[in-house]
Amino acid sequence: MAAISIFFYFFLFSFSVSATGRGGGNGFTTSIIHRDSLLSPLHNPSVSHYERLTGAFNRSFSRSTTLTNRAATVSTGGVHSPLIPDSGEFLISLSIGTPPVDFTAIADTGSDLTWTQCLPCVKCFNQSNPIFNPHRSSSYSNVSCTSDTCNSIVSHRCGPDLKTCTYGYSYGDQSFTHGDLASEKITIGSFKLNKVVIGCGHENGGTFLGETSGIVGLGGGPLSLVSQLNTIAAVKRRFSYCLPTFFSDANITGKISFGEEAAVSGRKVVSTPLVQKHPDTYYFLTLEAVSIANKRFEVANNMSSAVVEGNIIIDSGTTLTLLPPNLYDGVVSTLAKVVKAKQVNDPTGILELCYGVSSVDDLNIPIITAHFVGGAAVELQSENTFALVNEDVACLTLAPAMKFAIFGNLAQVNFLVGYDLDRKTVSFKRTVCG
Repeated sequence: MAAISIFFYFFLFSFSVSATGRGGGNGFTTSIIHRDSLLSPLHNPSVSHYERLTGAFNRSFSRSTTLTNRAATVSTGGVHSPLIPDSGEFLISLSIGTPPVDFTAIADTGSDLTWTQCLPCVKCFNQSNPIFNPHRSSSYSNVSCTSDTCNSIVSHRCGPDLKTCTYGYSYGDQSFTHGDLASEKITIGSFKLNKVVIGCGHENGGTFLGETSGIVGLGGGPLSLVSQLNTIAAVKRRFSYCLPTFFSDANITGKISFGEEAAVSGRKVVSTPLVQKHPDTYYFLTLEAVSIANKRFEVANNMSSAVVEGNIIIDSGTTLTLLPPNLYDGVVSTLAKVVKAKQVNDPTGILELCYGVSSVDDLNIPIITAHFVGGAAVELQSENTFALVNEDVACLTLAPAMKFAIFGNLAQVNFLVGYDLDRKTVSFKRTVCG
């Protein structure tokens, strides 16, 4: 398996099925949809709401395992262990090249390189849109193998004339993409981004989803689309998103914004520092404690223990929130005392704390607050912490982290969440999304 950056799927930007993204001189906004939404090309009408939810929970644990493995191998200088391609939760549609070719992809905060399948194909997986032909695009150019950009990819190789830089990425399930590193125009709504560094994949295979054509990288590394914004378009290196309640049968979309339009401002905004750690693709935060029903559970177990910086990552590609075991145990024990409903087993066998009710509202769940460094207290409502797993069972959507704590996407529902790579902060504001 090649030593490479990884991909974990984050959002789909949907233009073809939703409103066209708007763009100003210093930023732009478009809509986002969940992979299981009625608006998604991946929506399977034969799968029930509860089966979709169970699938998302299972992907959370698979994703957590691979995130942990990759963080460990990067820190020791070993071979990277990339995520499985179908572990993501959201999709994106945009255009690539001149003239523009529609490109539906998985948008991913856990990877950096943006890539699509390209002709000629040595090996390509089936996709619904035409495969991109770089020879027909006047804005396409290869990245030189002697450039710093090429050398930033661990698995790069050089063509015989040094004018072509090739990359290779492999995934945890043996899926892969190999191709040429290039500079190309990307159009998001009406906003054009020139000379974006992308991957043009000529050999791709494995378990990639047939309705998608590749990845849009939104991680924190230097090759991500967000990191390139200030050089390719003089746009500030920041983005924000607002995730609606996506496990429903409604045609609900959220939004994602870049640059000036990504500002998270006004009353009740809380912010916490981004922590620079390896791999630099991940967005690390520092969690101090969790409180519920006037009880506060600290990450550090005693006065002599210090809170480790960057002890949790925020990830929109993981559905569940995985907490340090002592915090999780404290939340579960407190809920068991204050919630009066009858405890039952999770029929899927995935989650630990469940109640026999037909509505989460019947439980009167107290607010669970995640306390991040810098005084950022993120108050989680019942929609952020519980979900119906069948018609008469509601379960806690938190779980204990084996090694790697993750602040997942259900915890982020109906928050405007902003990432500022220049100020190195993540901000939260309670908002009705969608």
